[in-house]
Amino acid sequence: MRRDFAVKIRHEGKPLPGVTVQVTTEGSERFSGLTLADGTVHVSGLPPGDYWLNAEFLGIGAGYQCFHISGEPSRKSKRKLTYDWGDDAPATRRIAGRLIASQPGEGGTPLWNLVHRIEVPIRGAALKLQSPTTGATYDMDSDSDGRFAFDGITEGLYVLHIAGGGTESRDYDPTDLLVDLSPKARPNFLALERREAGGGSCGGTSLNLQNVN
Repeated sequence: MRRDFAVKIRHEGKPLPGVTVQVTTEGSERFSGLTLADGTVHVSGLPPGDYWLNAEFLGIGAGYQCFHISGEPSRKSKRKLTYDWGDDAPATRRIAGRLIASQPGEGGTPLWNLVHRIEVPIRGAALKLQSPTTGATYDMDSDSDGRFAFDGITEGLYVLHIAGGGTESRDYDPTDLLVDLSPKARPNFLALERREAGGGSCGGTSLNLQNVN
């Protein structure tokens, strides 16, 4: 990269303002800024070295990569980085589903318990649905069976923020997911599974769309 370069973020081919762009090196922040109305933020004056760039909007990553700045940049050194945000979100006809925790079974050997997992509903999780284009927000909590449903809302892309809630054995960290509400999507059910790290899994929250007949 050049010492002075631009970062542009797009959504559905249009500039996306308000995206946080952060540049770090060896764990230290060297730049932080927001994209403007044209979806661009300018980074300047970085000394030679290795860097990490992270772009994020409403808790959802737009771009993440490492780059190098040399003392004498070549003609091939880039002056601009462009990322697309939220264009590959899973589509659903209704934002409704169930939030569960996948936990090891009980009563067997450690390996048997790990293989024979059980599903436990996550009660009282605060779910916030937010439109990145209009700023509209909708809030609700998961019920005693871990279920939730956002009905009567306008179609479009949404960020689903999940915070709090838990089971008898543990609580869970907040997480953010993208969902595209579209009347053209197949009828499906949002199965949100939270899992601890271990057994080859990094843990966290995964979203699966299960077809509804």
